[in-house]
Amino acid sequence: MDSEDKNINAAVRVSQVHNIDEEKLVFKIVVGIAKNNSQHGAYKFNLPPITDLCNSNEYNQAIIKIDQIVIDPFSALIAGAAQNNDRPVWTDRLTGPTAVAPFNNTNTSISSVIMMMRLPSRQTGHAGTNMNSAVNTRGVLYYRFMELIPTFWEWRGNYQGIQLTNNGPPPVANGNSYAIKHQPNNDGVLCANPFGSEIEFNFKNTADTEENQLNLYLADHGDAALPRDDITGITMQLTITLVPNKVRH
Repeated sequence: MDSEDKNINAAVRVSQVHNIDEEKLVFKIVVGIAKNNSQHGAYKFNLPPITDLCNSNEYNQAIIKIDQIVIDPFSALIAGAAQNNDRPVWTDRLTGPTAVAPFNNTNTSISSVIMMMRLPSRQTGHAGTNMNSAVNTRGVLYYRFMELIPTFWEWRGNYQGIQLTNNGPPPVANGNSYAIKHQPNNDGVLCANPFGSEIEFNFKNTADTEENQLNLYLADHGDAALPRDDITGITMQLTITLVPNKVRH
């Protein structure tokens, strides 16, 4: 073997080691949030350190990317009886007269929501203008993870064992026949290292200003009690890439 071949083999070995070391910093996390009547749009999950690197002081930041999120109006068999999401609509937790508009009883569709995680980030921002009634207010919100989620319903097939009929698109979808699925096309957001913490997240109206932002969640349109029960089921996959601290000389 001549010197040129040795140099090539050495370079390949160095590249392989380098790639393995980089891959050790990449984590795939699947999060599942089941329906809880009293959540009212406030969700959280624990993210313990998976390896020692996750809890290392050498990695105070991470790039967080949502690979995919599915928002599913929850149905279940409880005590042998089917509890179906008869007419899922976006709502908020307001309990007074204002709770009926614009989300609850007018069948006004919401084309998108903002998903916000309580993870510090200086790479995101939200600017909203609320033109409701005669009031024109503006607000901005920064310093936390955000992702725009289009809320277009997709047919997902009949949910056998829960409801055997499919009565068309929302707001009359029965038995989990429809879900909201979104696969973001971005490189992620630089945030604080999320491992070893409890992470809260919620959905907001994209047009709301900072001072007016209320949590949105899915409820059955026929639910007369206020606040309406939360029937939101959420599944998402995250890619979390740890970022080494900058070395200062």
